[in-house]
Amino acid sequence: MQEADVLEVAVQLRDLTLAQLEAVRAGRWEEASEYLQQRGVLLERLQGIDPHQLSPAARDAIAALLDEVQELDRELVTAVEQALKQTRVEQRTLERNDAAARSYRRALGTSDEAGLIDEEA
Repeated sequence: MQEADVLEVAVQLRDLTLAQLEAVRAGRWEEASEYLQQRGVLLERLQGIDPHQLSPAARDAIAALLDEVQELDRELVTAVEQALKQTRVEQRTLERNDAAARSYRRALGTSDEAGLIDEEA
C-alpha cells in the first residue's frame, strides 16, 4: 500500500469514528454499529502496514490521527456508558410501574367493576 493510501485509511478511520460518535449521541444505535464494523475493516488494513516502510512524516501524521481516534473512542465509551445508565434507570422505572399496575389489577379483581376498568385502561 502506498504511503498516501495509508494516510487516507487513517483519515477514514478518524472520520468513521467521529460519525460513530455522532450516531451514538443521537441514539442511532444500528448506524453506530455499522460504523463500528467499517472501522474494524480499516483497522485490519492498518495493522497490515509495516511502519518501517513509511517516512517519518507519514508515521507522525498517522500517529496524530490515531491519537484523535483514541480520544474519540474515549468519548464514545463515555456516551455509551451514559446511555446504558439511562436505559437501566428507565428499565427499573418500567419494572416498578408494571409491578404497581399488576398490584392495582389484582386489587380491582375483587370488585365487580374490575372488568370495566381493565377494558377502559
